[in-house]
Amino acid sequence: MTDITPDQITIAITVYNRRKYLKQAIDSALDQTVPVRVIVVEDCGPDPTLEAFVKAEFGDRVTYIRNPRRRGLFGNWNACIEYCQTPWLSILHDDDYLAPNFVEAMIKTAALAPGRSLYFGQATVVTAEGKPSPLYSLEPMTTPWRESRLEEILYLTPFPFAGHIFCVADALQVGCFRTFSQYCGDWETWALLIQLHGAAKSKERVAFTRSHDGPERGTNKIILGGRLRPLTFVQHKRILMLLRKSGRTAVFDRRDFMRRVPMAIRYLLRYGAGLSPRMLRYHYGLLLLSKSPHVSYGSFQFLARLLGLRFLRILSQFFGRFVHCD
Repeated sequence: MTDITPDQITIAITVYNRRKYLKQAIDSALDQTVPVRVIVVEDCGPDPTLEAFVKAEFGDRVTYIRNPRRRGLFGNWNACIEYCQTPWLSILHDDDYLAPNFVEAMIKTAALAPGRSLYFGQATVVTAEGKPSPLYSLEPMTTPWRESRLEEILYLTPFPFAGHIFCVADALQVGCFRTFSQYCGDWETWALLIQLHGAAKSKERVAFTRSHDGPERGTNKIILGGRLRPLTFVQHKRILMLLRKSGRTAVFDRRDFMRRVPMAIRYLLRYGAGLSPRMLRYHYGLLLLSKSPHVSYGSFQFLARLLGLRFLRILSQFFGRFVHCD
């Protein structure tokens, strides 16, 4: 297989109505040490001046495309595939941004590990202001790249959304992104690409993923509704099915997962009061399944078990009123 060259790569920046971070995202795609084609794909947003804003800032350095109708988050990613005129594509959210070495690192990794469907690198999670979040760290790697296997992504996803390139033909072969997916559309497609021809991860930091409280951010809506954990469990089952179809023995144990990744008490305190009774009961059950990482966590579990759901809701209401503030 021939090496990937810059003229074979497109970076597509997706946007709906969020202008706040868009310039930085486009700048990061254009300011690569190895330049590639850059397009902006607007999902038929409500701002009639957005296209003029982008063209005034960047001129013909980028191609601006507006969907004729709203396609939704994952549908817009599929639109990027349809509009892409190169064999390789990277999709970049308008609130994330790339390191200048992103394209260079992807080409280098593809040369070291040819024939894969997906290449990605390390990403730093940053705050709304662009400062590194203390809650996340880069994966320690001693080699320039490593293989990403289905077994490794059964429990947790190692994929930052910013900082990847994938083969367009392979994405089309696996059906692109599930348009009605609520949360794990990228994780599911990456798993299908791994099953098809594999994936390789670069040691280099290539992207910055922004975590912020904007109400237009899709992940925030999933978190507020309490759907993040159950949707994640559905994706675990999908990967388990892929492993079994390929003849590999694999088991997903929810109790074991909760021992590895215990239910976050801070989540229950911050969002518990706003959850529906059904969702609060669901997360209460996960709390009781979790393995206590320290004494204070165990004490909270004991009180929750003793006092029940009403205790969690009242405590969350108190936290929201007197403790937590954005």
